[in-house]
Amino acid sequence: MRGRTAGVATVAGALVVLAWLVPARAYASPQDLFGYGSRSSAMAATGVAFGDDYEAVFSNPAGLSRVTRRGLVVGAHGAGYAVSLDGERFTLDAPRATSIGVELPIPFGGVLEHRIVLGAGFYTPLDVIVRGDIAYPEVPQMPVLTRAKSVAVQAGIGVDLDGVVDGLRVGAGFSALASLLGDMVTAIDSTGRFGSRVETQLVATYAPIVGATWEHGDWSFGLVWRGELTAEFEMEVVTRDLPVHLPVLTIGGLAQYDPHALAAEAAWRPAPGWLFAAQACWRHWSAYPGAERPTSASSPAPPDPDFSDTISPRIAVERTIHRGPFDLALRGGYTWEPSPAPPARTDARYLDNDRHVLTAGVGLAWQPRGEPTRLTLDLYGQLDVLAPRTHDAPAPGHTENMRTSGVVAVGGWTVGVHW
Repeated sequence: MRGRTAGVATVAGALVVLAWLVPARAYASPQDLFGYGSRSSAMAATGVAFGDDYEAVFSNPAGLSRVTRRGLVVGAHGAGYAVSLDGERFTLDAPRATSIGVELPIPFGGVLEHRIVLGAGFYTPLDVIVRGDIAYPEVPQMPVLTRAKSVAVQAGIGVDLDGVVDGLRVGAGFSALASLLGDMVTAIDSTGRFGSRVETQLVATYAPIVGATWEHGDWSFGLVWRGELTAEFEMEVVTRDLPVHLPVLTIGGLAQYDPHALAAEAAWRPAPGWLFAAQACWRHWSAYPGAERPTSASSPAPPDPDFSDTISPRIAVERTIHRGPFDLALRGGYTWEPSPAPPARTDARYLDNDRHVLTAGVGLAWQPRGEPTRLTLDLYGQLDVLAPRTHDAPAPGHTENMRTSGVVAVGGWTVGVHW
């Protein structure tokens, strides 16, 4: 009995340590939540039809083919949450991150000259590589909004087909996230003592991005598809040589999730220095399986989150003013982000709200006459207003149905050199 108790205690203690090691919330990539880069983020995450810099690696790789010089852009980004549940503050972990963007035209000659451009973009949180909190489904949580703490990598190539098909550009690339996989083996060692060994590894997961744009006069049109991007957190607990047989236990679930997305956009330049854009973005949220996974083969399946597909309309404007060696760009936009989640219920307290997203930004570029180098500084801000919502279940220990509301403030800056 003493050995049997010690073995079970070892397993239980190891499980407690693993639970403590699982860090805090995040469920998908930050670029899908807030946009990628200063210009796109200031213009309601548009850019599918008019993107012309490193930001196109996410918005639409076809736009990379508009890049005419090499470039390097670095920046810093952050967000703050002021969300309430039943009138009380609902604490969410605010993201802080840095970013790097790279633009690299390929110097081919002949028919391929000035046609092919490579681009890459990196988003790196200041304190983690990937974070995932797999809570019990009956615990109040926000699996859609809390999705901005993960290293995210995008890369792509854009090709200008003008002359083959006038006005046509195409592009392809990928987004990548990190999955955390591992196992823990508890067994009796050579000395007859119970012990455990834990091994973990980070594994990259990928999703394709494919897009095209077509330009005709003052108009340009764009279409892009982004594949489903997932990142797992999974730790298998295996016991060996114990007096008591325990099944293989799985601690983990879906730590990060981006649904399939299809965005169509039109951009119009009615006069020099003016740009208007309108976009509709469809996301396949109905395929979201939920963050939780069964702990063992005999465990009951977690409840279906019952998410629905969404369509987000977006509009944006940019006014660029030229003064000598300086260009000043003023930007703004609006997005309506409907929630994919139904009202929270007792067995699945997934909290989410429809969001009004207001965006604004300013860009300053400086290029002395006769000099090939161009310096840029861009700033942006977003305000996400959560539409008040009443759910179909009370919080644990309460009798009235939960109510959620609040705001999210997002901002950042980038500086770049292009030559």
